[in-house]
Amino acid sequence: MSTLDYPQTLHYLAGLSPLGIQPGLTRIAEVLRRLGHPEQRTAAIHIAGTNGKGSTSAYAASIAQVAARRASVEHARPFRVGLYTSPHLHRLTERVQYSQHDTLTECPPQRLADAVATVRSACAESPSVDLTFFEVLTAAAFWLFAQEQVDLAIIETGLGGRLDATRLCAAQASVVTSIALDHMDWLGPTVTHIAAEKAGIFRAHVPALCVCQNEEARQVLVNVAKAQQAPLWLHPHQGQPDVQPLPLLPASLWPILPLPGEHQRHNAALAVAALTHVQGPLQPFLSDPDVVKEGLRNTRWPGRIETICPTSALHRDFADRQIVVDAAHNPEGVTSLTRWLLTQPERPLSILCGVVVGKLTDGMEGPIQHAARVIACRPPTPRGLPATQLVSERGFERAVPIDDWQQALQVALQQTPTGGRLLVYGSIFLVAAVRAALTGEPTDELLVQDPGKVTTQQAAPPHQAPVAPR
Repeated sequence: MSTLDYPQTLHYLAGLSPLGIQPGLTRIAEVLRRLGHPEQRTAAIHIAGTNGKGSTSAYAASIAQVAARRASVEHARPFRVGLYTSPHLHRLTERVQYSQHDTLTECPPQRLADAVATVRSACAESPSVDLTFFEVLTAAAFWLFAQEQVDLAIIETGLGGRLDATRLCAAQASVVTSIALDHMDWLGPTVTHIAAEKAGIFRAHVPALCVCQNEEARQVLVNVAKAQQAPLWLHPHQGQPDVQPLPLLPASLWPILPLPGEHQRHNAALAVAALTHVQGPLQPFLSDPDVVKEGLRNTRWPGRIETICPTSALHRDFADRQIVVDAAHNPEGVTSLTRWLLTQPERPLSILCGVVVGKLTDGMEGPIQHAARVIACRPPTPRGLPATQLVSERGFERAVPIDDWQQALQVALQQTPTGGRLLVYGSIFLVAAVRAALTGEPTDELLVQDPGKVTTQQAAPPHQAPVAPR
């Protein structure tokens, strides 16, 4: 097996982009078989959803890490937690984290490179198997968690759920955070289609926990759970038979949540409730109120309604402005952002916004009506929507188009008065670039992004029954 270094691995993964997104489980299932089924050697919580699945994963992993630390002392042996998420902000290694020295830490670069090399070697066996970018990383994460003897992994889906590569994890609880319109090209044109894809992670006799405000989508969740014989905890409950109400987060814990926005109460509640269904020696610690409280308080999930202070030499002079970045890239996410904005002390507001091609812009203009000045830019990705096209969309007409995001950021900072607020929202690629520019956060030398379109077959129709669990 020839192992590349980390920069070479980034180039290899970037070269997989032409394969696009190819929903399905056959390819990765075969490679995982060749690797000795690492996905079955780690208990998991599997999390899907339109918005909030990353935050929910972060809450669950933070609580589990506190539990693992305490269990390690109690049992005099190490307990480890893993976290697999996507996309990343600055470094590919953010996607794969696991316990190192009693702390949940992103994977060392060369360790990830070695894992990718192991997956490549398995793919090369006869007959060869071509995995996509996301499938390679998912297989590498499963292999790493098995090698590190992770006791509990928090696994976030990449897209949908039913045909997502993460679907093969050994889930002890399935979580669906929210359901809204996004990725309709792959998941279907309505919330009911999307709900069917998200509910595809439900498994027979495995607890399913969901927050869903849309009545039609909620009924899909209920129907799929019943068909799969998955016990269901749901909020809002609304008296559905054979469904249990999801335990909500006690009001006493709301003030300690570090992630802003009322929607985070539901995300935290899902994380806490899901952990109560984990079996094994970690369970008593996962249910300990002190562990839950410490884990919630310690949660970090950058780029989500995050207030940042400029520390880079180029932008240090703007530290007297409040700068908020949020990767709200669809109408539901922007609605949550707008609600948070309206709870904040009033300040002169400037906005910098950018989206990628194919995203819904109708319904994403909420914060603009409260802003004194608005700038549209093109996110730093080949899929970035040109600023002039964003300005032509309904609700963005008063925005000033500045295509280059760096120039747009500089103008936005200069036009935000002392004591004012600059809100940067939209594409996660824009948020990541702005965050790195302002804080000096280390970034990969090569930008490696998830492919943005299907280049071969589309996913199977959403109305088909979810695949059976392994």
